[in-house]
Amino acid sequence: MKLAGALLIILTSTAAGWLWGLMLRKRRRNLADLRRLLQWLETEIGYNLFPLREAFFRISQRLQGEVSFFATTFVRFLDGPEGLTAGEAWQKAIQSCREKLVLADPDWMILEDLGCNLGTTDREHQLKAVREGIERIKIQETSVEEQAVKNEKLYRYLGMAAGTLVVLLFY
Repeated sequence: MKLAGALLIILTSTAAGWLWGLMLRKRRRNLADLRRLLQWLETEIGYNLFPLREAFFRISQRLQGEVSFFATTFVRFLDGPEGLTAGEAWQKAIQSCREKLVLADPDWMILEDLGCNLGTTDREHQLKAVREGIERIKIQETSVEEQAVKNEKLYRYLGMAAGTLVVLLFY
């Protein structure tokens, strides 16, 4: 019985370490998808001259996963009966997707800052804000990439080591 409990503790803590590593990988993927969303938005607004609703609808069709859900949610709030402005719909989409996207506070700040400029300024200022958002997300992506390379294996081994330590301390 003690052996089964010890193995359960070690396996649980190892799984927790693997989950932390997976969260880093998922955050990196979400940031890459957000960057892609903003690059496509820049194209749709700058060259194709689509309105925000149409641009986001087209982008949501091309994207996969959680970021596609974010774009779809934004369009749903924009089309909603409340008559929200683009900035208000953006903020509501962020609030709705906080649980689905694996992002840190600085990542959310980038999205919130971008939402302040959507639909409230002319096309050139919106494009400028989108380009700034792309650059800021690239910086975050680089940071997360470095962190993942450095810490992903560490989290895995740390989970196993923590479980082993708990077993040694209590048994």
